[in-house]
Amino acid sequence: MLLKVVGSIAVLGASTFLGYSLAGDFARRPQQLRELQSMLQMLENEIAFMSNLLREALHKTGENSKGAAAVFFKEASALLEDGSMGASEAWSKAVTGSVWRTSLNQEDQDVLITFGKMLGSSDYEGQIKNIRLTITQLQVQESKAEAQRKKNESLYRNLGIMGGLALVIILL
Repeated sequence: MLLKVVGSIAVLGASTFLGYSLAGDFARRPQQLRELQSMLQMLENEIAFMSNLLREALHKTGENSKGAAAVFFKEASALLEDGSMGASEAWSKAVTGSVWRTSLNQEDQDVLITFGKMLGSSDYEGQIKNIRLTITQLQVQESKAEAQRKKNESLYRNLGIMGGLALVIILL
């Protein structure tokens, strides 16, 4: 009897944890998209007003940001440092290699990779326009993410708890 109680508590706890974990991804995604917009604005300032090289601008932007999405800027800067690849390739590699560390989805990843295709391949004004376009696209993604969060966050929390309860009842 004691084993059934302990097992039931473990199953309920695990399913509740899973539900809250999945709900947390829906809550973190809009926040990370806002962080990315802020970081891109910092990158724009580094390029426009500080006249820094792209590698330096990426490095400073990544270092000055504390969010999970800062990993893209840090990784791209590190890849550019050895000089074996261009900015576009370094950015794409950084995004595809580090997106799993964030709550971003495939659409967000596509926006970032599209941004990277123009990175370092145009003049100063082209870079600024590319950054502003990407910020606009991320704002659209943020509004979609916020709608998904409102729709699915409580659903996954409740589903985790109710699914665990249902499983406990079935197992008893």
